[in-house]
Amino acid sequence: MKSRCVTCPPSKIASASGFPAAASALRKLTGPSLTVPSSQHLIAFGLGVSSYLTTARGMTRAPKVNLTISSSQSKVMSTEATSSPGPSYSPLKGWVIWAVATLFVVYQLIIQNGFGAISDDVKKDLDLSLESTGILSASFLLVYSMMQLPVGLILDRVNARIALGTSALICGVLVYFFSQADTLLSAIALRACIGAAAAFAFTGAGVIARRWIPPSQFALAMGFIDFSFGLGAVIGDAGFEAWLAHGTWRELLRLMAIIGVVLGFLILIVVQNRPPRGSHNAPGHRPETVSLGESLRALGSSKQVWMGMIFYAGMCGTMFSFGGLWNIRLQEAFGFSVQDSVSLNSILFLGMGLSAPIWGGISDRLGRRKPILVIGGGGSVLMSAIIIFTPWAPFPYVAAVMFIHGMFLGTSVVVFAAVCEKVNREYSGAAIGIVNASGCFFGAVLQVIPSLLLDGKEAGDLAVFQRAMAIFTVFHVLAFIAALCMQETRPGWAREQQEEDD
Repeated sequence: MKSRCVTCPPSKIASASGFPAAASALRKLTGPSLTVPSSQHLIAFGLGVSSYLTTARGMTRAPKVNLTISSSQSKVMSTEATSSPGPSYSPLKGWVIWAVATLFVVYQLIIQNGFGAISDDVKKDLDLSLESTGILSASFLLVYSMMQLPVGLILDRVNARIALGTSALICGVLVYFFSQADTLLSAIALRACIGAAAAFAFTGAGVIARRWIPPSQFALAMGFIDFSFGLGAVIGDAGFEAWLAHGTWRELLRLMAIIGVVLGFLILIVVQNRPPRGSHNAPGHRPETVSLGESLRALGSSKQVWMGMIFYAGMCGTMFSFGGLWNIRLQEAFGFSVQDSVSLNSILFLGMGLSAPIWGGISDRLGRRKPILVIGGGGSVLMSAIIIFTPWAPFPYVAAVMFIHGMFLGTSVVVFAAVCEKVNREYSGAAIGIVNASGCFFGAVLQVIPSLLLDGKEAGDLAVFQRAMAIFTVFHVLAFIAALCMQETRPGWAREQQEEDD
């Protein structure tokens, strides 16, 4: 009498147990179901098991069981990897780190732009000519501009916290030694060294913004950096002028030296190099080491970079030179007092500083860069011509024109986003550096050119002074043309956009 198996077919049992050889033997000997196994059945099953175990070379567990466990573990790991958000940080932390780094920009502009307020005292104390004073003022920006690309490469390769903190400390020490200078040669050498140390400020703040601020807010962050730029310039102008009513320029620079050292230690304590891996703004791969040759080839072959350099040279190059030195002298030539001239120059920087984050925010909100640059370039041409060539006007009128001109100059901050969004993320430090270098280099050159055009005269008629200042309007025209030639971009980074497309 035969009895049937009340469970599943034996071939499926064998297969589920992970014995394919046994399953094959049973399929040949049985149908889809099996009666009570005979000795022939058992022998066939045993031979299949033996064959499998021999092939498995002594494995004590059925591989299918192992595979099932591995699959389960894999699913768990996959779920954990998907659901775990990875290291993250508060957005406020990123902005705090960026803000401390940006204090170095404020400090840089105080010691850079403040020279315009103390230049007459330095000139008298060191017995300098007008040309020598212009060279001394330009030495800062000349070396500063030459250092921008190397600084960008350094910040792409090393710890930004150490680089920024150390350079701020060195800057403070050098400012102290400059306060002790007693010859033209020593003053030029020290001011040039200050420019080299301060070269880390703007580019460093930009790199920190790139690492800690979301790409969709990068133009806004750069706008606030320009705001701090304007704030430092105003403090340098008005603050230095107010100090000179009670003390000497040497005492003032000693105080600035102490502030620089304190700032350096603050940066070393607070600023961090990069966000944690896996956070919203951290790269998903290990940052690449960028060589000088790679950066130069990538940046030099980009039309966007070249147009950005020309635009920034025409906008901020004139800001560095006109606002840093010649605007005060021009307003004096129009008949304003020294105090009123300094105030008008401060209003120019105030307009730029207040408008820069607004322009950056508008650009981020619109998701466009080029229209902002075109508006700024065209407006700066008009305002520059009015400031230089309009006959004498009352103080409120000139102040309003200065503020509007500063607002148009504030659009220049958007060029960093327009350039960075056209290059790979690994080149962002070098890209910021080389664009900033163009503005600084021509800012230094344009501090010297007007003194040459004035033929060394301490004072001439207003028409002669206006012709010498016309060079600034020419550079604004170049900036406007460059803005028209630039390509439109969208908030984000070239590599990230490429990865999303892939």
